[in-house]
Amino acid sequence: MKKFNRRQFIQGSGLITLSGLGGLQIGMARKLLGANGGPARDLLVYVFLNGAMDGLHMVPPRSGSNYNYYRNDLRPNLHIANTESLALNGQNAFGLHPAAVEMADLFNRNKMAIVHATGLSQSNRSHFEATKYMELGAQNLGATAGTGWLTRYFQSSLHTPESALIPSVVPGDANSAAFLGDPTTLAVNDPEDFTMANGHWTWGNAQAETLHKLYQNPDSPEATVGHQALYTSHVIQSIDWENYQPGNSTVYPDSALGDQLKTVAQLYRSNVGLEVAYVPTGGWDTHDGQSYRFNNLAAELSAALAAFYEDLHAHHPGRFTIVVQSEFGRRAYQNSANSTDHGYGNPMFIIGDTVNPGFHGHFPGLGPSQLFEGGDVNVTTDYRDVISEILIKRMRNRFLGFIFPGFNNYSPLNVVQGDAISPIYDINYDGIFATGFE
Repeated sequence: MKKFNRRQFIQGSGLITLSGLGGLQIGMARKLLGANGGPARDLLVYVFLNGAMDGLHMVPPRSGSNYNYYRNDLRPNLHIANTESLALNGQNAFGLHPAAVEMADLFNRNKMAIVHATGLSQSNRSHFEATKYMELGAQNLGATAGTGWLTRYFQSSLHTPESALIPSVVPGDANSAAFLGDPTTLAVNDPEDFTMANGHWTWGNAQAETLHKLYQNPDSPEATVGHQALYTSHVIQSIDWENYQPGNSTVYPDSALGDQLKTVAQLYRSNVGLEVAYVPTGGWDTHDGQSYRFNNLAAELSAALAAFYEDLHAHHPGRFTIVVQSEFGRRAYQNSANSTDHGYGNPMFIIGDTVNPGFHGHFPGLGPSQLFEGGDVNVTTDYRDVISEILIKRMRNRFLGFIFPGFNNYSPLNVVQGDAISPIYDINYDGIFATGFE
């Protein structure tokens, strides 16, 4: 079986590696996994909190004028008292939500960084629009050419191994627009169900052979995707999902997010060449009932992230970076239901062994003259600066102008450790990647 070049696959040249798919048995797939030699790349895990997490509830002020504005003027019935928020080592100005116990522990163990007041360069309070802009990587949608930012990341990657079996995954019911235009991304809710389930089990090989024959035309997009699906199914079914043992005796919480992150960890440890995981999770739109709803969401998020960190750290320390982000924050003012409406600036969380811990960026303040349009936390850090630093220092991809069209003023915050190679903003794909770099 030949190796395939992932970028050629995405560009539509056809998948030439699966000519032997009809005879690919589970045992052979296991041999392929073993031959891959372990994770060849760092893992980027992007956890997206759909619904707009309330950053002032997750990272509440604890002292000074910001705390006074927050407690007395902005949220008299919703604020988290500084006697209740979780203290963070070396920090007096901000704490964490009382339910985020494990996240506070990660911060205090120097495994987490928090970036203040991040977001889109232009405000947008529509869930759909703001999420779309972040997933496509630009607010000028015409510049994205029908692709997501992670699709363009892989198109421009000079280091993704051609032997990678499953370089990207979305553990959920649907794919993300971040991978728009990339037919190789595995989007699956329960990987054990990613198989041919029609008919008796003894028919499996015959079904695969028949489908393989239907996909003989190498220039057919349907054949390309069909081959990839069959091939991925064989690989997925070769993994022992039921007997997985998380590292450090970690116990994942019994939650949807816990299951998603456990799936990512299993794939990464199965040597499939996993490089990027986009993990969508929802429920953060707290226009009403925020106090109890947010408490449950924060507890679930905190427990799942901590279990995931411990699992990966046990076997691949220093080889993964977890990013946690939402499409925007909530308004600084509580609403009439003692909850919050759509806002603007929000914190991002970076977790891993190579983070530079603590707070980064600039918090703009909660005074009347400091709020964006009189009611929101302002944005002082373009979210692309945070992601770009991780792409450059951890993932070794510096083609920022191609990944994020129109982005040409990257300003690192020193959030993660790694080589600070110079960014390239030229978006001429052929000129950059076809000559002089391979």
